[in-house]
Amino acid sequence: MGTQIEPPGDSPSPSTVGADFYSLLDAVDSEFIANDFEIGTYTAKHDFDNHLKVAVFEGVHPSDSLDELAEKTDTHDELAYMAGSTFSRLTNDRDYRAVVRLLFELLHLPQLYHQRGVQRKRLSWLDRAVVATDATNLTLTRSVVIPSERHDTETLRVIQPGEKGLNLNLAARVDGDAKHPLGVTVTAGTTREPTQFDHLQSDVEVFADLDSPIHVFDRGYLDYERFCSLKEREEDFICLLQTDARVDVLEHVQDVEITDDAGTRHVRDERIELAETGEPFRHIVFEDVDGEELAYLTTLSSAYAPVEVMSIYTLRTMIEILFRELKQYTSIETFHSQSLNGVLFEVFCTLIGYVLVEWFRQRHPLRGGVPEAIRRIRARWNQSLRTYG
Repeated sequence: MGTQIEPPGDSPSPSTVGADFYSLLDAVDSEFIANDFEIGTYTAKHDFDNHLKVAVFEGVHPSDSLDELAEKTDTHDELAYMAGSTFSRLTNDRDYRAVVRLLFELLHLPQLYHQRGVQRKRLSWLDRAVVATDATNLTLTRSVVIPSERHDTETLRVIQPGEKGLNLNLAARVDGDAKHPLGVTVTAGTTREPTQFDHLQSDVEVFADLDSPIHVFDRGYLDYERFCSLKEREEDFICLLQTDARVDVLEHVQDVEITDDAGTRHVRDERIELAETGEPFRHIVFEDVDGEELAYLTTLSSAYAPVEVMSIYTLRTMIEILFRELKQYTSIETFHSQSLNGVLFEVFCTLIGYVLVEWFRQRHPLRGGVPEAIRRIRARWNQSLRTYG
């Protein structure tokens, strides 16, 4: 994306909220990506930059109709006017994989590597990255046409509102205040979450700043063979385990008591063999004041105290917050498109918008987190950053 150059002799005007929101996106070569996917090959001007910016803005500031979307492009700086019908046509026709590529190039920018490093240092008690894997269902408010793989002009099936919709599968960096998606897949709502685990981890592995992350995931990813495979590859993880899972205790390591105003809780630290895997794991069982137990399975060594293991797993809630913010404050479940390609184009543009919001709020700290940052971006888009605070 191009950078605006001030005319000679003019003093630089202060950046607006809108311009600063897009500043990170401008660092990605969207023209190269457009050419790679033959976007605009048969038109004199494909205007992919503006189409992308409109779709990203729509992700964090949803419109009730295409007419309202068109009005916003006419009144908001940084956007060139785009008719609603043009937005609909381009979104349905242009290969959504171009936006997927752009999202991952965005996530690999040096600026975000630096931001993740700063966030990691703020979590002073932990010196390793933590990656959470989870999925959420996207409810469809309108029907979506699934084309045939052989002939995209033929309809394979139609997903109707009220059906299971789509699953958004994410691997995300959660060891800091800013939550960054690292791996993303979108599947049919009937697809089981564990099938996407390896796909998401392959996305995570290419990040240069994730040399030895700790993976955290819930019982939805329970798979004894996967546990053994991760252990064999020396990849550390923490996962909840059913308290009635069949385990053989190899060694009772220690008991820990946690006492505060709420009462006394007990923690049991053991080495166990899981079912018939023949593999030893660490097993930490937390018993609350009412006698209810929560069991953790992990490959982390005794260098991590039992309470630290539980605290690391608690960071997994950050991906749940990410999902909640996407559903409450963006258009992740509200689409203008009815083709699968168009819906995916909008979903990934919304994810780009979320990353830009996180980038914006870290550069301009304010109370209220992502929700307040989105509110400010919407309300003060055309305002100078000098008046932002």
